[in-house]
Amino acid sequence: MPPITLCVNGHNICNICRAKLDNCPICRKRFLSTRNVGLEKLAREVKYPCTFQQFGCSAMIARDMLDEHKMNCRYGQVKCPKAESDKRANEYWSYKSSVSCDWTGNYNEVKNHLMEKHLEMCFDYGEVELRRLFCPRTKFWWFRKFVFVYNEVFYRHFFWKGGMFCLVVQYIGPPENAAKYKFKVEFINEDNTEGVTVMHLTRSFDEDLDDIFKSGNCAKLQGDVVSRLKSQDVELKFKLDILRVGH
Repeated sequence: MPPITLCVNGHNICNICRAKLDNCPICRKRFLSTRNVGLEKLAREVKYPCTFQQFGCSAMIARDMLDEHKMNCRYGQVKCPKAESDKRANEYWSYKSSVSCDWTGNYNEVKNHLMEKHLEMCFDYGEVELRRLFCPRTKFWWFRKFVFVYNEVFYRHFFWKGGMFCLVVQYIGPPENAAKYKFKVEFINEDNTEGVTVMHLTRSFDEDLDDIFKSGNCAKLQGDVVSRLKSQDVELKFKLDILRVGH
């Protein structure tokens, strides 16, 4: 791989191999710092198969783009999102999950896995989600669901933090695609005379919840606003819409 340099007799060697050798493996002569620019250009034009070819990816990628493609490939192997969310809850709220799942697969298989093994955590999204939410004001309360829309999977997460009632919507898929979607949530009182609307881009499931909260990239309501909107001081009515950016 570039940079490709020469020995004194003109033999080529890539940077990976050169780091392991003291002299040219062909003629045993010393290396020069001279680069073979023509061969480097040719090497950059060669296409390589994706690391996850065995799992179904047929892409052929230039060497310089392999790492970026690997990070965003839909066939990359990921752990069960339910298990990952339980792990985070344990770290964040000292929550102890009674369910463990050691499933791994690619992004294209996530929805089927969640539907088959964790159906109670799933919500098949229609045009809009409208429901009432029981949300006692305690730091140990949260409400999580995996939401299916646009043939994609999102993680919808309500929780209390620092006296704020929060909603984060995270995209489960290649991280670069998270910015292609946004969510709009409206919190409404029981007789529809008062409400608060917030809109944000969805965040990648790979992002840390604390980082999202601190950056302000989530919906936040002050506790007194939630109390004013809740029905009989128990349930909060909300309407959630997940949209494509540009629509």
